[in-house]
This record gives sequence, structure tokens and C-alpha cells, in this order.
Amino acid sequence: MNDVIELWHDSHVLDGMDILRAECRTYRYDAHAHDFFVVAAFRAGAQKHRIGGARGIALPGTVMVIPPGEVHAGESAAQGEGWTYSAFYPSVATLERMSDELFAGSRGSLDFGTTYLIEDKELSNKLLVAADIARGSDDVARRQEAIYQAFAALVRRYGQRSRPTWLRNVSKAPIQRGIDYIMANLNRRLAVDDVAAEAGLSAFHFMRLFKSHTNMTVHQ
Repeated sequence: MNDVIELWHDSHVLDGMDILRAECRTYRYDAHAHDFFVVAAFRAGAQKHRIGGARGIALPGTVMVIPPGEVHAGESAAQGEGWTYSAFYPSVATLERMSDELFAGSRGSLDFGTTYLIEDKELSNKLLVAADIARGSDDVARRQEAIYQAFAALVRRYGQRSRPTWLRNVSKAPIQRGIDYIMANLNRRLAVDDVAAEAGLSAFHFMRLFKSHTNMTVHQ
């Protein structure tokens, strides 16, 4: 079985958003981060992941919420077994506007905490159904409704208004620049000084931040 990965952009849902459906057997994604949220629901198999310093296994019936700037990586939990999932990539501004509506009168920014993996079969199913509708329906209203309802359930159940904790991840931007530089120069033998300079940090500062944010050394 080959990996099947579909990624598309729907400009009509939640202010425009990328959506993914994937069946992964050999595929793995290396440490990286985004400047938007990642919300994933798992249909089959098991995915082993690392999000910041936390490690876990996502199974069917779970929902993963990764905040902006959080470095993460993932692969199959069992060699040759793989996993099947769908993921959504909503912007911070979009989910903030949704939380403004759902938590009217409260102050602060939307925060899902640092659990990252939620066991909620009903919510996971809502998200998977929404992804299927997003992929298969040419009815814009139906796509909008399915995705909005799924995300409203996520925000109501697990979101809260608090200090803008996602802003702390802005400090990870230099780390991501360093990771991007490494990935773009895999054919070269790099020194830590090279990567740190690209990130705009001293080698010592970069190594300390890199270990703190990714739970890996730069060499690893």
C-alpha cells in the first residue's frame, strides 16, 4: 500500500483554509511548526508523535490540537501499519473570531491548553465527517455548515479565553528558521554556527532554545 495524501484549499470555509486527508504507511513528517493551528482527527491505525517536549500515540477517536509555533513531528506507531487521518489548518484570526462569538463578553485569547491530544470519539467523528464533506461535496453551504459545526464543538468543549498563550510560541520563530535552513541544505555538512546565524542567534542561545522547544539536539 502506498501513501495517499490529499491537501487542498477551500476558500469558502472559515475564511479560507487548507484541509488534508491522508493514509500513511511509510510517510513521516519531521520536526516543523506552523503559524496557524493544526486540528487533526484520526480514523484508523496509530500515529506516534512528538509535540514540543510531549510524546504520545494518536488512535481512532482522538483529536489533536497543535497551537501555532509548536514544533511537532510524527510517524507510524508500528512499522508497516500506518495511520489514516484528516487535518484542518485554520488561522489564529479565524478561531479567535469564532471564540469571540461563542464566549461573548469574556476577555483574553483562545487557548486549548497543552494537552494536545483529546479523547473524544464524537468530536473526532464530527471532524472526519466534515473533512469527507469538504472533499466530496460541491455544495458550499453544506461544506461551510459541517466544518463550522465541528469547530464550534471543539471550541465550546475544549477552548477557553485566557492570556494569549500562543504568543509565547513566537519565540520559536528563530528555531523554525533554523529548521527550514537545515532542510534546505541537507546535502551540505552544516555547523551549528551556520544554522544559528540563519536564525539570528548566537550558537549557544540557538542550541539552548532548540533543545527546549524540540526536545532534540541540533545534531539529532
